[in-house]
Amino acid sequence: MQLPKYENKPFKPPRRVGSSGSAQPKSNTTVKTAPIPTVKIATKKRNIPAGAASNVAKRRDNLTPNESIRYFTTMYRKPTTKKHKTWSGDGYATLKLNSSKLAFYNEAGKLFGSNTLTSDPNSLLETIFKVGPNEVQLDYELKELAEVNSARQVIIQAMGNVSSATIAPVIAPSTKNDGGKYQMPLSQLFTLNTVKKFKSVTKQMNEHMTSPTQSSQSSKVRKYYPVFDVRKIDNPLVMNKNSSAEVDVIVDPLLGKFLRPHQREGVKFMYDCIMGLARPTVENQNIDCTTKSLMLENDSDISGCLLADDMGLGKTLMSITLIWTLIRQTPFASKVPCSQSGIPLSGLCKKILVVCPVTLIGNWKREFGKWLNLSRIGVLTLSPRNSPDMDKMAVRNFLKVQRTYQVLIIGYEKLLSVSEELEKNKQLIDLLVCDEGHRLKNGASKILNTLKSLDIKRKLLLTGTPIQNDLNEFFTIIDFINPGVLGSFGSFKRRFILPITRARDTANRYNEELLEKGEEKSREMIEITKRFILRRTNAILEKYLPPKTDIILFCKPYDQQILAFKDILQGARLDFGQMTFSSSLGLITLLKKVCNSPGLVGSDSYYNSHIKDTQSQGIYSRFLNSGKLKVLMTLLEGIRKRTEEKVVVVSNYTQTLDIIENLMNMAGMSHCRLDGSIPSKQRDSIVTSFNRNPAIFGFLLSAKSGGVGLNLVGASRLILFDNDWNPSVDLQAMSRIHRDGQKRPCFIYRLVTTGCIDEKILQRQLMKNSLSQKFLGDSETKDKGTSNDDLFNKEDLKDLFSVHTNTKSNTHDLICSCDGLGEEIEYVEKNQEQDVVELKKCMPTTWTSALELQKEMNETATRNDARKSQSIRQCLIHYKHIDPARQDELFDEVITESFATLKDDITFAFVKPSEICLK
Repeated sequence: MQLPKYENKPFKPPRRVGSSGSAQPKSNTTVKTAPIPTVKIATKKRNIPAGAASNVAKRRDNLTPNESIRYFTTMYRKPTTKKHKTWSGDGYATLKLNSSKLAFYNEAGKLFGSNTLTSDPNSLLETIFKVGPNEVQLDYELKELAEVNSARQVIIQAMGNVSSATIAPVIAPSTKNDGGKYQMPLSQLFTLNTVKKFKSVTKQMNEHMTSPTQSSQSSKVRKYYPVFDVRKIDNPLVMNKNSSAEVDVIVDPLLGKFLRPHQREGVKFMYDCIMGLARPTVENQNIDCTTKSLMLENDSDISGCLLADDMGLGKTLMSITLIWTLIRQTPFASKVPCSQSGIPLSGLCKKILVVCPVTLIGNWKREFGKWLNLSRIGVLTLSPRNSPDMDKMAVRNFLKVQRTYQVLIIGYEKLLSVSEELEKNKQLIDLLVCDEGHRLKNGASKILNTLKSLDIKRKLLLTGTPIQNDLNEFFTIIDFINPGVLGSFGSFKRRFILPITRARDTANRYNEELLEKGEEKSREMIEITKRFILRRTNAILEKYLPPKTDIILFCKPYDQQILAFKDILQGARLDFGQMTFSSSLGLITLLKKVCNSPGLVGSDSYYNSHIKDTQSQGIYSRFLNSGKLKVLMTLLEGIRKRTEEKVVVVSNYTQTLDIIENLMNMAGMSHCRLDGSIPSKQRDSIVTSFNRNPAIFGFLLSAKSGGVGLNLVGASRLILFDNDWNPSVDLQAMSRIHRDGQKRPCFIYRLVTTGCIDEKILQRQLMKNSLSQKFLGDSETKDKGTSNDDLFNKEDLKDLFSVHTNTKSNTHDLICSCDGLGEEIEYVEKNQEQDVVELKKCMPTTWTSALELQKEMNETATRNDARKSQSIRQCLIHYKHIDPARQDELFDEVITESFATLKDDITFAFVKPSEICLK
């Protein structure tokens, strides 16, 4: 059939008989028209005043179908200074890409302003624009053709009641794989209904949730889409999902592009736990049926996660990524309001509570601002100047006002004062995040019981030190995260605590049956808990951070220190037969103070109550100096003169910090200080000032008050003045400078008093095979025989209170006999295996005489000493052994150039060079 010739005349659709205007065909006559490709349609002319004609023309030009136009829904309001802001109306916006011009319309389609786009069009959403007297925020982009056409109808009808049949074709974003754009077919244009009364976006969303019947009918025809298109994202991070999920959850590329591989793995792991996707995989076939059934029964109860990564691996960034993903997205799109294109307008979680130490509140808020920009997410922190009533009102508003804030960051102590308001509206809290979660290890803690009363199902705990060698504490933390997953405490104690504790008891070191039983129960516990516990070491960071050099310096004690040790030990009248580790803690603390400075003796309570009357009436209080103080001040002077770097000095005692501060003042070294006496509202500003102000040289830090979570990347050198029994305390403190944001190579100095209790504590740290390593890290530990090395016996206490005055390093004497010329001693695993075999051989298995038994026990004790030495040796792999009397190269310019001063004060050194030095 030949197509009719239209020439320059506009197309007129066929009309029914009886219509006015032109000749009519009869009613039984069918008018046949050929299919016509894209054709321009003239709009119906109206009588418009001359002054307004040009304005209408300009407005229609903004909607010209020959140009690519994007359509958005918007929210607008009048500018306000109110703390809790709300939106007053909804509307539309159009973006003409070739001119980068945004036009804004209200809900009636009336133009109320325009704005020129100056940034990337892809970053439009959630940006607030100033348009005339209003603030406008783009809500979401219209993708479906029907949505785009509906918006056009509203806008064009507002220009002058134009019939829907006369609206020109639109060019809208495509949801198909067709290059991104397509033109509306003419056949669809004539099926459009007359423009209906405009309904706000909020009303349109709510209509889909009016009744179960309507919801089910709507879900049959509605197709849901992910918030992000994986085709437009490089290396997208897509979360796991189960069969009931309706859409994919895809991590916002704004964050995903910064995540390192181990962080991507961590985000997916946390998401699986929070969403109940963690599934048991029983790899150990030797696990008994009771444990398997316990794992399967409690499988559906997994809704919490323990992220136990080492310090510096980015636990905060991973948590923020998870929070943002849960706020913006959900796999169950039909259960939340959706846009007309089927994209969820809200996520699975609306309100998140973050609880952390008060010193970390500012750091958390800065991290949210750094990664997301606080214009995208509302983060509320309570001002320290607030009264209790103001805090309660702020918490109440946070929970009840939906759009203003999504995250509340609060300190553990402040939590108690606002617990009543939280409990009244606890059903509104969708996720709980606890930073430094090991603070919840005490089952009788008021903070823990307050958090339990909130009954928040989804929980995330962050800590670098989740277990500190106590299975009771471990149960408390795990039962809080996932209640009931380990059964009742009584059953957990019978099944796990008792057999594992017996195997770790030094009295049972010869009972092979108990040792094997304890090892079996340890493996079972690993199988249960590894579904919701993730632990990685900071060895992952080696390729991301600047190199780090670890240096252990053994400092020669002064004569006054040696004399103080002897007098105190004689005056204490030690009875090792009755003494336990707990009863001797006062004496241990006193000896540690002597290592720092004899001047601390006079103020010690144990010294004044047990020793002072029988000894020299506190004469040691006059001796302020010590071997470690001499080395410390020489190091500080060398760092200040020979580098442009800053330094952090860490101690466990505020009295020691007082002495160091006085010495730095006398030397004219500028510094700041953070300890338990500093008000919480000042701590964040102190850290910021140190990192940014080049005039501040030193930072004095209390390990207990500020040794966790702080970012002190303004410094590249750290001196650990004294060590703690718990190695995790020292590791936390040493990680303050070697973390994300650090630009310089780092040097970590650990000062140890040679031959004294300082060195014994260091040895204990190196020997310690803690439960954290066993249950959270490498379960295939090489040293199977060291499970009881964290417990004390009488021989250990005797050795603890001994002073070795004729050694350069008692630690080096235990593990090596090299000349200290920079040798690096490797660990040989086969020797350890032989030692374990020999240990089992000497265990009595039949009746024997007391004399023979004593001989075998002495041989076993010798082997145990060798095994402990092997444990220390293993922990010092890659450390170079340096005797300053024979070798003055310490892989550090500051110490090397200061050797003329330090040669007599440093007796030995272990140095683990950085990767650069090793190469």
